[in-house]
Amino acid sequence: SLPDEAKEVLQAGSAIEREFSHDLIKKVTDLPEKKLISNLSILKDSELLYERGIYPQSIYIFKHALTREVVYDSILTPKKKRLHDDIGNAIEELYKDNIDERYGVLSEHYILSDNFEKGAEYSRFAGKQAQLRSAYSDARSYAKKGVLCLERLPQTQAVKRSILDAMTALAKI
Repeated sequence: SLPDEAKEVLQAGSAIEREFSHDLIKKVTDLPEKKLISNLSILKDSELLYERGIYPQSIYIFKHALTREVVYDSILTPKKKRLHDDIGNAIEELYKDNIDERYGVLSEHYILSDNFEKGAEYSRFAGKQAQLRSAYSDARSYAKKGVLCLERLPQTQAVKRSILDAMTALAKI
């Protein structure tokens, strides 16, 4: 019973995470500000989302985690991949000054979008950060994700060398 644009906003939000910022949903949906605010109001009035903070620094939160899950699962796979790529690109652009705080999130979005080159890159960065924090389990997990991403790329000499480097790094963790 929701308008189509409101459904699109809800689906984009579900692909981001349970919580998402106004700036990020605006960048991902690429809707004019008035239309976005109108659609977010519809979703808040429908009690699907809550708003925390004061516009334009608002954070939107799915009322129930299960609602987010159901909405996300309803998105067709090609659209999910596009959304995750758009989200990754938006995060890179919006947070370029402190992108190092978002390596793990970027890794996940790019892997889910099948952008394995960027997925491998951000997995490597996130793994290095995890090692510096002595979070070795996380570091191993990111290293494994990086290897899996590299294995899905065309097997050029450079990629094969990167796989070998990534596997060597994984063995040292």
